[in-house]
Amino acid sequence: MAAINHPLGGARRPLGLPLPRPRLNWGLLAAVLFLLFAAMLPVFQNSFATSQGFDIQASRRQQAALRAEISLLEADVARLTSQARIERRAAEIGLVPAQQPIYVTIDEPGPAPAKLPSEYLPRPAEEPAPASSWWERIIGWLPWPAP
Repeated sequence: MAAINHPLGGARRPLGLPLPRPRLNWGLLAAVLFLLFAAMLPVFQNSFATSQGFDIQASRRQQAALRAEISLLEADVARLTSQARIERRAAEIGLVPAQQPIYVTIDEPGPAPAKLPSEYLPRPAEEPAPASSWWERIIGWLPWPAP
């Protein structure tokens, strides 16, 4: 019966005072969370730098592959546009050099807007600016706004 009346087995609290409940210390919790964040920050930075390094290496490999492909294509273009190959291919399909070239003269002008790139067109002649009179030059010296 004694065990029913004394659930702690006879151990009594001194003076019958209630046990203190632990209180949450917000400052201590904030400090612990800050320390955890500060400890994990280098790990995150290292992980990010490592993944960026792998991305850079993959980009460099892709760039090297593209440069190799460009070199192959340039070599292929050089081979296909060689004069000897063009002459050989023309002979294969039955083309022969012209014996007497025919010249055609056209008396009509070309289309109104020239269909050439602007760098091949002659530059238009710049017209000199009209000479100003003596009184316009004097007015130009004054600090007034020009009319």
